[in-house]
Amino acid sequence: MLGFAASNGEARRKIGEGAVRLNDLAITDPSFEIVLEDVPVKISLGKKRHGILTR
Repeated sequence: MLGFAASNGEARRKIGEGAVRLNDLAITDPSFEIVLEDVPVKISLGKKRHGILTR
């Protein structure tokens, strides 16, 4: 858990606003599921919060 959002509702709002990116591609669907494979995934919220998701 990266702790980018204080609640699930806030996370959904940020996704709807287009503030969430995976590998620099905007995610706008709140039901989108991340499937982790052997390659790390970069997740970003806005300009200043970034993290790497690994398996």
